[in-house]
Amino acid sequence: GRLAVVFDPLDGSRNLEAALPTGSIFGCYAAVEGAPPEASVLQPGSALLFAGYALYSSSCELVLSFGDGATHGFTLDPRSGQFRLTHEALRVPPRGQIYSLNDARYWDWPEGLRAYVDTVRRGEGQTGKKYSARYVCSLVADVHRTLLCGGWAGNPRAHLRVVYEGAPMAFLLENAGGLGSDGQQRVLDRRPEGLHERSPLFVGSPDDIRELQSFGDVQQLRNPGYAV
Repeated sequence: GRLAVVFDPLDGSRNLEAALPTGSIFGCYAAVEGAPPEASVLQPGSALLFAGYALYSSSCELVLSFGDGATHGFTLDPRSGQFRLTHEALRVPPRGQIYSLNDARYWDWPEGLRAYVDTVRRGEGQTGKKYSARYVCSLVADVHRTLLCGGWAGNPRAHLRVVYEGAPMAFLLENAGGLGSDGQQRVLDRRPEGLHERSPLFVGSPDDIRELQSFGDVQQLRNPGYAV
């Protein structure tokens, strides 16, 4: 049958001038016959047939899942021009020791998110380990590190687009044993009402996401307006 594809062609574009990692995000749905094209992608992310991203960094990585409980990583071989399977059946660690978001917005965060970050930075969270922050400001780069090393990555503001950023990333992480949340509910259960609908996003190690959500108020619904 016909397919409907969503695509973020250049994630992390602000990193280009500094030669930092960027990427592309994509997802694919079965087209809804007889409906306008947009209707085919305004489905819950759980309806995705497959999703993936490409990471452009020291190597070119392609990460894919077809929704079968497995997420696979491929690396571009520059000699042959082919992608080689280098990370078969990736599993995100149940726990990590890294969180990834813009710490400079700390004073704009809700009380629950500040309390969580303060707790894990002091080593007073469920693991007893002191967490570190790592933030590239490229969702693909931050999620790729999270997938390999554990922890979580995201944005507490309603900033990331559900259709072509949040849902594909949540799909990939969940098929690798992780979780994807908007801070209150599973991202893949959301049915977006518009193509560019935005949402908070937290994806990563299942135990870390559950601990984060246990603090309750982690969505930054107030946006004071940022110049950069």
